[in-house]
Amino acid sequence: MKKLLLLSVVCFVVVSANGQSISSSVVASAGGYSEAGEISLSWTLGELAVETFTASELILTQGFQQGYYEITGIDDPLNADFKVKVFPNPAVEFIYIQVENQDIQKIKIELYNMEGKLVHNEIYENPAISYELDISKHSSTQYILKITDLSGGLMQTYKIIKR
Repeated sequence: MKKLLLLSVVCFVVVSANGQSISSSVVASAGGYSEAGEISLSWTLGELAVETFTASELILTQGFQQGYYEITGIDDPLNADFKVKVFPNPAVEFIYIQVENQDIQKIKIELYNMEGKLVHNEIYENPAISYELDISKHSSTQYILKITDLSGGLMQTYKIIKR
């Protein structure tokens, strides 16, 4: 009787496994669909590009759907005078950090991976000049960039995507 029950369970598992189908899917953090007249736009954040065509002001990427990337500030600065530009995002080799307040003399730049491990730590003493952060040696993933004004303790945090 136990052998018959075991044989029945094994047959059920084999039939179930062969009956499954794998469809195209993606686990994405964002996506959307919009229509304007005869034009429709469907996008999913996180898929790869296959090929891109450009004509005047139109850009068409075929293959996988394309997402809209932007720098995401995680915390609001404690003071409106602490304005920082971080670009490009996503980045491949370098991220540029530009502090817009001329009164700031020193900033601390920290880059964390998504596990919370500090992968880059540096104090930059001339933030009036755009700082170039080399991320070419880091793996392609998301990072948290924390910028702190050492004179006033103000801080801003960004999510960075490394390709």
